[in-house]
This record gives sequence, structure tokens and C-alpha cells, in this order.
Amino acid sequence: RKTQGKPPCVPLQPSATSRPFERVARDILGPLPETPSKNRYILVVGDYFSKWTEAFPLPNQEASSIAKVLKEEWVCRFGVPRSIHSDQGRNFESTLFRELCRLLKIHKTSPYHAQSDGLIERFNRILLSMLSLFVEDNQLNWDTLLPYVMLAYRSSVHANTAFTPYKVLFGREIVLPIDIMLNLGSKEQFSSANDYVSRLSETLSTVVAAVKRHQARASERQKNSYDFRAIFQYYSEGELVWLQNKARKRGLCPKLQRRYKGPFRVVERVTDVLYKLMLVEGGPECVVHFNRLKPYTSSLTATRDPVFILENRNRHLI
Repeated sequence: RKTQGKPPCVPLQPSATSRPFERVARDILGPLPETPSKNRYILVVGDYFSKWTEAFPLPNQEASSIAKVLKEEWVCRFGVPRSIHSDQGRNFESTLFRELCRLLKIHKTSPYHAQSDGLIERFNRILLSMLSLFVEDNQLNWDTLLPYVMLAYRSSVHANTAFTPYKVLFGREIVLPIDIMLNLGSKEQFSSANDYVSRLSETLSTVVAAVKRHQARASERQKNSYDFRAIFQYYSEGELVWLQNKARKRGLCPKLQRRYKGPFRVVERVTDVLYKLMLVEGGPECVVHFNRLKPYTSSLTATRDPVFILENRNRHLI
């Protein structure tokens, strides 16, 4: 296992959204300590536009459990997203989950691509950090803390939008217990439901336009910073490449697993950043992101890295 140099990576491809719940991401956190309610995992779902995020405790990470929560707790409240991002975990690649996406006409984005999923990765770090501050010493009450942690997150200003997720969705700030205690909050009065709807529409139009401006500036800053370090080249059809091995096998140490697998042959360049591959010896095709690929260099490393042994002071390559 030689020290790896910086692999090729594509310039960042920002994916702009124009309204809430147009594009969402999901992830599974866990396993965590089992709670009295038998929960061990957290299903995290986040909206890229408003930054509204949900965290659902789950007893397992089976596809049926995830699909049920998404259908009943997300789709039934917020509607069907146009696209959804997730990794290629078995729970998200099951027949059941693929059928759910097909029926609801949900487009899935490329897997194992951190730049596409930065929203959820950042939120996961924040969520675990907040839970660690309030969880009991035995860590068995984390699921009961989730609603309060989510309240704090949704009522906090997000750096990329300059608004709280709550205001982006509802056009006003949430009324917190402290607001009642200190008699704070909006004193705005409405003459009728129509008056409320009219003013709300004006407020939301202003907020949405501002969010788009702030997110465009944030995306530009992120792209400039990322592209400064990007090393990029196109792969041609028929070219051989290695594919980064993100899969983890239970019972095996991740640090001892091979970093890359293959070689694969490029079947098609689907977009500037997505490639369709197939193993050289044949098999099913797969679509992966450019950042998981590196040029094929030697057949020697197709199965293992070089190992040297000392024998009579002479070094032999095996």
C-alpha cells in the first residue's frame, strides 16, 4: 500500500436549486447505542434550497424501514422531490427502493460523491456534535433529544442562505419558548386570511430571491476554492481505469482493504463528470463519478501491491 498522490478530480459542478424540496439528500447515521425504544440509526433527509433537515430515529437500516419513513414523514408532508442524492448502500439500492423512486419519478444522483452531498455531511457533523453535548453518560437517550436538536438547527441562521430554514419555508421566524417568556416576536396583525396570504406571498418572494443570491455567491466561493486544487482530464471510451473501492466488508479492517479495484473499461462518457464502466473481464455496467477514477497504469497491481522479501541479501519482487 504505497502512499497515494493526489488523484485526478473534476472541477466542482454546482447544482443550483430554484425552490424548496426540489432536490434533497439522505443518509444513514449509525449504528449508535441502542436506546430503550430499540433505535440504533438515524435517517437524515435534507433540502438543498431551504436547508430544512429532518432526522428520524430507526431501529434498523432496512430498505423497507427507510422507504416507509420517507413516504409517510417526508413525501406526505413536503411532496415528491425532483431528485434525491444518496450513496449506493444496500438499503438505497434495493428493489423496493428503486421501485419507490420509479413510481414517484424521483431522479437519483451519482453515488459516493462528497461534493454532491456536502449538505448532509456537514449536518451530520453538527448533529453528532449537538447530541454529544446533551446525551446522558450512558448515551441511551439520543433519540429523545432529536426533536430539540432539530428545533435549534431549524431556528438558526444558515451561512449559505442568511436565513433560518424555518423562515425560508414559512416566511416568518418560529416562535420559541423564550419569545413567549420575554414577550418577544412579531406583533404584526392581519385583517383576514386573504390579507395574511397576500403579505406572506410578498415575504416569501423576497426571501426566495435573497436565498438564491446568497447561495449563488456561496457556490462561487466554494467552486473557486475547490477548482484551485482540481486536477482534471477526460477519459476516452475504451480506456482502462481503476475505480476507488468505497465498499466496506463486515468483519474486515477498512485500513487493510484495497483502495482501488478493477481494471474497468470506459464504456461511455455519460456527462462531463459521469462515466459508464464495465470490468475488463465482463459483468454489469455501472455509472460512477470522475473523482472515483484514476488512470490504469500496470497489470501488476490489478490483484495486489508489490511485496518485497529479503533472501540472501538480495531483494526479489514477488
